[in-house]
Amino acid sequence: MKIVKKHFLPITIGLLVLLPLVCIGSCLLSVFSPPNPIKLASSISNVDFPKGTTVLTNNIVPGLPVPGGASDGHTFIILQIPSENIVEFTGTLEMSSFWKPLPLSPEFSGHEEEFQPSLFGIEETIPITTSTGYYFFIDYQEEYNKQKGEQVYDTTQPFYERDSEDFAFGLFDDKNGKLYIWNIDT
Repeated sequence: MKIVKKHFLPITIGLLVLLPLVCIGSCLLSVFSPPNPIKLASSISNVDFPKGTTVLTNNIVPGLPVPGGASDGHTFIILQIPSENIVEFTGTLEMSSFWKPLPLSPEFSGHEEEFQPSLFGIEETIPITTSTGYYFFIDYQEEYNKQKGEQVYDTTQPFYERDSEDFAFGLFDDKNGKLYIWNIDT
């Protein structure tokens, strides 16, 4: 028994020191290691991209991975679908229940500027009114309410009139093969 007690104290102290360091290290790693923009865009947009897809713009500002929120990050990615894959990729989006054909649905009509990353200091814009193709919109506050089965967030107002914004918007322009992904959490 004495041998077990003798070795138990250093192991306990070691765990008490190492565990916080591992937690801090994993938080810092997630903040400072840049995510793969194509994988991230695929995850947000719920679609796989054809081989040869390239990144034209990669503006990712991760939020802090603090439990319970406080993320305040954004993602703005523009991808170029290879020209030889535009028709096939358009067909994939057409078959998806996640993506909708442009123009935007009536609930967003007249509020296209609310989807622009330029509202958050990014100089590029999404050509919503001049594009043909497909789009998606995810209201993460509404999705969270559905997941919890209760009204945690007040989603009675449109997303752009709330105190905080937490949404993802994507647009695929089937004329030029550009895919825009805008994800914000304020």
